[in-house]
Amino acid sequence: MSRSRLPYRPVREALPADLRRMVPVGSRSPARWRLETAAKVVLFPRVLAVVAFRLGQVLARRRGLLPVAYLLSGHAVARSGAEISPLASIGPGLELTHSVGVVIGADVVIGAGATIYHGVTIGDGRRPGRPVIGDDVLIGAGACVLGGVRVGDRVVIGAQAVVTTDLPDDVVATGIPATYRRNNDR
Repeated sequence: MSRSRLPYRPVREALPADLRRMVPVGSRSPARWRLETAAKVVLFPRVLAVVAFRLGQVLARRRGLLPVAYLLSGHAVARSGAEISPLASIGPGLELTHSVGVVIGADVVIGAGATIYHGVTIGDGRRPGRPVIGDDVLIGAGACVLGGVRVGDRVVIGAQAVVTTDLPDDVVATGIPATYRRNNDR
């Protein structure tokens, strides 16, 4: 298991990486970037969802504060449309392109540099096992990753794909149920 798949990465490492992916620095001064980022946390639901998840992660680790973490998560769902459990383990560099309809369960493990589009469901309490997703994975709009599957690094899961079996590294998965082919672009 790579370092990015270890549970509960410190927020001081993960949150700045998340924000740099969703609010690129570019040629802006650091002060201007911080101001724009603060404005986007308040105004952009996708940024709010990730910030609330990271703060909920901190609360969930502290004894007796799990209910507060779930309260924060519920507030984020109402404001952003994304339901990300504070018990999920997600590496740094998470990017939600649109937050509406994103559902990430409590036992999910996602590596670093994940890009998740709207309407994605990861994890299903009714299926045994937990999804483990590698680094630099892109999950297209409306896709589902269900049950105890392992998704390799640098995988692209197409829109509306339903993944119920393991996927190796460097593949593109499409269809219902998802089938894959080697990704020759990487």
